[in-house]
Parts: sequence; structure tokens; C-alpha cells
Amino acid sequence: MPHTASKVEIIQPYEMFANRRNEPRFECNDRGCLLFLNSQQTIHCTILDQSASGAQVLFEEIGEIPAEVWLIDLDAHILRRGRSVWTMAHKMGLKFDFIEKLTPGKIPSPKVPRAVYEMWQRLNQPEPPKDDDTFFLD
Repeated sequence: MPHTASKVEIIQPYEMFANRRNEPRFECNDRGCLLFLNSQQTIHCTILDQSASGAQVLFEEIGEIPAEVWLIDLDAHILRRGRSVWTMAHKMGLKFDFIEKLTPGKIPSPKVPRAVYEMWQRLNQPEPPKDDDTFFLD
């Protein structure tokens, strides 16, 4: 009986293949929001790390991911457009093709869709004081 070669799977530690990025990412803990323009869906997230060309975000729940994703960084006031390059149950990696820093009171470039800018404005409004249902008797 002739000997046939068997397939061998080489298993490497996670660290050896996890970071295939072209540039270093910097850890952060920024508040973010993913915006899917096609469905007007918003998903609050935490930006775990980021660079000029990508980011890793953490979220509670996500449905179908469209081809175009906008990431709104609420702490740095930066809009990024990109696409998902990988997803897990509660994490996603994004690759960007457009970035713009926003300044309150200044109109963004025409490349920023009105719906994205309006969502950024809405998300950056200070929260109204909570009514604690306390009343005082004189």
C-alpha cells in the first residue's frame, strides 16, 4: 500500500498572527458610535485601539453589518468611514478610507454626509439634568 502524505496543521500562538497591521495602533478607551447609513442604525461602542487606518471596537450587540460603516469618536470628535475587516461576537475590526476631525460650530467638508454630521451633533449634546423626583416642603 503506497504511503500518502497527510495534511499537517501548524498551530501558532495567537500573538504571532493577531497583529497584521501596517502601522501601530494606540490603545484608548474612547466612547464611540457606529452608524450604518443604509438603515440609520446606531450602535454605541467603545474604541479599544486605533490608528489612522483602522480601529478595534467593542459593542454589546450588532446585527448585519453593511459595506460602509461610519465610526463617530465622541471623545476625540473624529468621524471615520470604513468597512469591517473582521467581526467576533462583541468586537469588530475596521479599516478606514476617510477621516475628518470635527470642530463644534464649524461646518464639515462636503464629504461628510449630513446624516453623519447631525448624528455627531446629537450625540455630543450635553445630557439634561436628571429629575430625581425629589421635592422639598417649606
